[in-house]
Amino acid sequence: MREVELKAKVADWTLTKEKIEAVCGPGEIVSKRDLYFRRPGEKHQALRIRDNNGSMELTSKQTGMNENGENNLEFQFSAPITEYDKAIGFFENLGYEQYFRKFKNGWEWTFEDVHVELLEVNDLGFFLEMEILIPFDSSEEDVSDGHFHLQKLLSKFGLSKEDVCNKSYRAMILKEDE
Repeated sequence: MREVELKAKVADWTLTKEKIEAVCGPGEIVSKRDLYFRRPGEKHQALRIRDNNGSMELTSKQTGMNENGENNLEFQFSAPITEYDKAIGFFENLGYEQYFRKFKNGWEWTFEDVHVELLEVNDLGFFLEMEILIPFDSSEEDVSDGHFHLQKLLSKFGLSKEDVCNKSYRAMILKEDE
């Protein structure tokens, strides 16, 4: 699937959570533990193993960014969490190395076709993440429409375009430039 995503830094998570719940209803608690891999010597991650509330998701993502947010191609499948160590060994056997870890705790909602999350990320503070999944063969107009929809929701949740964060979590966690 193609992922149209927007991420915004949240100054007051309690107020933002109240505004999200006014639109979306009560959220579900979520806890995600990500381990990223890269090819030796490369700056960008290539693969991710995620423990998502006790379920394992394996992802390869080709990331893209523009002034409206992220536009990614994502290839993902699930496996039993009991296979976690085997998945690490599999990626390492393919020549990938462990790169960094990301921890996200908070709440998630579904509103229309949008997945909404309010998360504390590592020691970086709280972020609002919203994403829409569209087919790989979607047009650029579909991508623009998705970004426009996310911008409208951002406003409903009490945030503005100035709160949008286009810096990757990788760069923030590792304290590096993009």
